[in-house]
Amino acid sequence: MTAVSPSSLPSLPRPAVILLAVLLAVKLALLAALGPALFPDSALYLDLGRAVLDDPGWWRNGGWGSSFAPPALLRPWGYPLLIAATRRLAGDGFGTLLCVAQCLASTAVLAMLGRLARHLVGDGRRVTALLMLASLSGFVLFDGALLTDSLYTDLFLAVMLTLASRTLCGPAPGPVLGLILGVAWAASLSLRDVGLYHTVLPLAALALASRRHRLGAGRMAGLGACFLIPIACYVGLVMGWNDLRTGHPFFSITGGVNWLWPSVNIADRGLAQPFDCSDPVCRAARRHGVAKGMEGVNGLAEALWQDDGLDPVALGKVTLAHALGVARTHPVAFVASVLGNMQPAHLGDLAFNPLANLNELTRLHSALGARLVPALREAVQGIRHGAWGLLPVLILEILLAGAALAGLVLFVVGVPLAAWRRGLSGAGGTVLFLWATAILFIASYSLVHLEMRHAMPVIPLVLLATLWAARQARGGKGAKSPAQDGRIVL
Repeated sequence: MTAVSPSSLPSLPRPAVILLAVLLAVKLALLAALGPALFPDSALYLDLGRAVLDDPGWWRNGGWGSSFAPPALLRPWGYPLLIAATRRLAGDGFGTLLCVAQCLASTAVLAMLGRLARHLVGDGRRVTALLMLASLSGFVLFDGALLTDSLYTDLFLAVMLTLASRTLCGPAPGPVLGLILGVAWAASLSLRDVGLYHTVLPLAALALASRRHRLGAGRMAGLGACFLIPIACYVGLVMGWNDLRTGHPFFSITGGVNWLWPSVNIADRGLAQPFDCSDPVCRAARRHGVAKGMEGVNGLAEALWQDDGLDPVALGKVTLAHALGVARTHPVAFVASVLGNMQPAHLGDLAFNPLANLNELTRLHSALGARLVPALREAVQGIRHGAWGLLPVLILEILLAGAALAGLVLFVVGVPLAAWRRGLSGAGGTVLFLWATAILFIASYSLVHLEMRHAMPVIPLVLLATLWAARQARGGKGAKSPAQDGRIVL
């Protein structure tokens, strides 16, 4: 006996299907016209992908001892291997082929998001609006970029949306589904190794789905084991490979650099003096000084490597100990820095402000490089210098920025209140879990350093939960019937 209905998710409303088809066509047209977008990190992935094809010994050479973060050890190899495979298939057109695959994958995930939203809120117009906002929250930009963000977001969301769907309706998750989702999660780790920390999120979702279906402790544990088997195999494979290449069985060295971010951010913001201790990081800071931002982080890591002879593994131990020491010594400054890292105005824009996201697309795309319209600050400065034609742009941007912040407040405050009022036994509990997933995901990055593209995997969850909370505030009870809202089956 199960606690939820065995019925499947409803199909997408017809306007949402049309929207997804149009959006896919637009993304492919932009890709054909502009080509794949290149970012600073793209060069590293391209170089590693080229090495797979050109250097027969690439898999044995990790570059150990060449720097504090050798490129061959710094990033997971999933994306370079995709680059190598598509280059083998398509030659110089490999970038376009890879980006087309990214466009198709994100469209499929948006369809999953729309079907879950259709089940939760019912109204086809709201579902279509949700998909529009989600598609403009970075998908257009990063689908067409040679970066890991698009595919990582797709894999993360595919796992989380599948589990949320099985919690609400459909058959109970079984061992085969657990294995499939574990393979998908392991694939996501091959794109972004920090995702290993977030493995607790799908495990919690599996537990929630198992509890809703009353599977019992034994079956719940078995599902968790099925999910973890592919992940454990992948992690063990990477650690063994690194041991072969370097003599050190580690999974990732990125922490060696990233654990320096809290101190650099605290110093940049004038919150405290994080380098007033006597550990190796503080000594290096006093010897060499500390620049701002990424330059400061890399400068400290370079100093620790050059002066103290710290290899990447030893560097990670030293910088983690330093970060924990700063958190203990300057707790108020540390918490203030974490809250500052969250950048609520930018998060609100990323989720709820299409104009801001289109501006970022045109500003960051390597083939464009200029904003669609002046940014808010630029519009204010232009008006101060007599450019009154920017006044409508300024008014629109102020209104959209205000609406974005209001949407973020509704998400942070309104979702838990609506879930409490609705009850945690059905949709309310599932949406509250998605809310907690987004909060914990963003908070985990903010403990160290958050760039807005890092938040991309949970922005659709933010939109979905906010839409549900708004629907509850208006007294929504459930989905319309197919006769009330034309839809087709995907």
